[in-house]
Order: sequence, then C-alpha cells, then structure tokens
Amino acid sequence: MRRLRPRDELRGDSRVRRLTVWTPGQTIVIQEVWKGMLWAARPVILVEDRGSFLAAWCPKGTRRKVPTTPPWRPRERTRGERLATSLELRDWVLIDHEWDVSTLMLTEEGAMHSVWVSWLDNGEHWGWYVNLQLPMRRAQDVVQTMDLALDVIIAPDKSSWTWKDEDEFQVAIDRNLIDEETASAVRAEAAEVIRRAQANEPPFCDLWPEWLPDPSWGLPHLPDGWDRVTKRKQ
Repeated sequence: MRRLRPRDELRGDSRVRRLTVWTPGQTIVIQEVWKGMLWAARPVILVEDRGSFLAAWCPKGTRRKVPTTPPWRPRERTRGERLATSLELRDWVLIDHEWDVSTLMLTEEGAMHSVWVSWLDNGEHWGWYVNLQLPMRRAQDVVQTMDLALDVIIAPDKSSWTWKDEDEFQVAIDRNLIDEETASAVRAEAAEVIRRAQANEPPFCDLWPEWLPDPSWGLPHLPDGWDRVTKRKQ
C-alpha cells in the first residue's frame, strides 16, 4: 500500500499560480484529494489572495461534501476506523454536510497547516483551530490539499491549547496510511504553530478576529465541476 510521505505534498505549479488570480468575493472550492480521488469538497468565498497566502470564508450553513462509509458494507465503531477503512478500500461515498461554525481559513503556501478563526452565532471569537494538512496546490478555481487528521485548538487569548483527534491520527498511522516520517513532520508543524501562537506571532497577532465579511456575501455553493480533480504534475 502506498503511504503518505512528505515528498507527496501537493506543491503549486508556478505557471498555474501566475494564471490563477482570485478576487475578493469569488467562490472557490477546497478539495481534499487522496491518491487522485476526491475525498471532500468545500465551497468558500475568497477574502484575500497574496499569491503565497489565502484567506477564505466558510460561513455557518455552507453545504459541503464529506466522505462516509458506503451503504453496502457495515459501519465500524469509531469515526477514525471508518475513515481509515474507506481510505484503504477507496470505496467511500460523498454526502452533503452543513458546516456549523462561521470560519475564516488562513493558509500559507508550503505550510502543512491552515489556521482557522471561528466565531459563535453572537459574533464572539470562538478561538483558533489549527488544521494539519498537506500544503495547498492551486488548480484553476480549486485549492487541493488533504487533511492529516490531527488538529490543535487554541484559546481566543492564546493562553492554552489542546490536541484534537489524536485517536484518528493514531489509527491512520497504525493502518500505514501515514508513515512515521510524515507523522513526525505533522507533530513538528503543530509544535511550531503552537509556539507562534504563544509568542503572539502572525497570524495570531493580526486583527483577523475583528474581521467582518462583506454583508452582500451569502452562502457559497459548490459550482459546476466541483468534483473534477486536476491531476498533479510530476
């Protein structure tokens, strides 16, 4: 079985980057791709595009596509086991899921993480969510990545933090879906982001928690072609 290694990271093609200039308010799609197959898809609204940095808005109520166990085989006991088996067998099916917290996603090119700023329904800053993932790759109106299971939740004032989904991360390692080299890289990436948060370095020192979306923006929707996966250039 082919495992995930750092050299398999999704790197952006410079020619695509020069051609792909996104404007605020534009809907783009974040695809998660596993071995050339679409694992998940989420529509987001582009907030800022600096070339090597993207800020994207995913408001509460956005409908996205997520993987689930196909109906022709039994569902395993835990979410981690279900996801791992689907990745092993490559037999998942995509279903609709409604996003439940308004989130601004801050992603740097080449980074194995995205920092998410989230708000409660009353507008209160919920905190910082660090999503460990493969580095983003641009392709037309799509960003490709792949979630790496492990996450970090950081308090709004950055005074404390906690791991999330350690069990799912361990299942992926035990099933040889993520090798030890990549697992170590993920942990190191997480440690560096935690250090930056505690040192009040970007993006944690920036004014993103005070950011407000354009009131004319509604919910983003998956456009035609959302399920088309552009193959990575070798």
